[in-house]
Amino acid sequence: MQEWFVRIPSLELAEPWWLLLLPVLILAGWFRERRERLGRGPAILFPGLERLRESGFAVGRLMRLLPQWLRWSALVLSVIALTGPRLLYRQTVAEAMGIDVMLVLDVSDSMLQKNFAGESRLDAARDVARNFVLRRSNDRIGLVVFRGKGYTQCPLTLDHEVLAMLIDRLSAGVIQDEGTAIGTAILIAVNRLKVSESAHKAIIIITDGENNTGEVGPATAAEFAVRSGIRIYALNAGFKTASNRLDSIVEKVNHTVTYEESLRGIARTTGGRYFEVKDPAAFDDTMRAIDRLEKKRLAGAIMERRSGLFTRLVLTVLALLFFEIVLTNTRFIRIP
Repeated sequence: MQEWFVRIPSLELAEPWWLLLLPVLILAGWFRERRERLGRGPAILFPGLERLRESGFAVGRLMRLLPQWLRWSALVLSVIALTGPRLLYRQTVAEAMGIDVMLVLDVSDSMLQKNFAGESRLDAARDVARNFVLRRSNDRIGLVVFRGKGYTQCPLTLDHEVLAMLIDRLSAGVIQDEGTAIGTAILIAVNRLKVSESAHKAIIIITDGENNTGEVGPATAAEFAVRSGIRIYALNAGFKTASNRLDSIVEKVNHTVTYEESLRGIARTTGGRYFEVKDPAAFDDTMRAIDRLEKKRLAGAIMERRSGLFTRLVLTVLALLFFEIVLTNTRFIRIP
């Protein structure tokens, strides 16, 4: 919530002295209202008012005051326009330009294992990846999918709606090769980011297994990432599933320690961070933590951008006066 308030633009007035006219307008309004109450305003007698009221020409008090409110609103906005109001937006240069992020998603068979609620690891990964993409409007984001081999599902793009659609349609069947080629997938993402001119680049890899195939190991791929100034955030998506207890124990003894250390090493080498996802509900919290880390890392020189409001206020004033003239000469024509 605090971040949301920080992003609200502030209002600047180039010549605030024009605001001194507002008390004059208030005084003029009070004087005019007082004259009307004392019956000193100009009036034209019109016979047969009851007949006009019976015909539906009479209006209520609030509607009768509408033309006056339009006129006074136009006058107040005219004074505000004279002050030269501008909206001031403050943000870091990095926030304004965004960063380049490659999502690297494991679609191997192990990602299809479901928890006791019937949600697979891949389902959870798709949901959080989609939400992450739609939250970062200024960033170029791409997608790499992998199992025994990897390929670029979507290059870096600002069209986040299309990317979210591609993420929703992901399935394990998009790649037929068996295994988990983490190093290959990271290298593909690094090559995509190497050609980027952005000074801020990151890879987010989501996997539940250890590297067991491919020509490039994760450690080697991480070294290439370091040379290109790319951070890697590694998410261990191996949360408990509904498989039988014996299989879970065997998997934990043989694999868990190995791939955890591998993923930790990847993140540590590149200056990123390792996350262990305990359950699908923790997935979104993890992605939000990465989001906060990147924003904190990119905090730097503040860039100010101003947007003038004079033209918009003048157009609003003209519109209000136009409606006031139309109403007072048609439906709201006044007969004392």
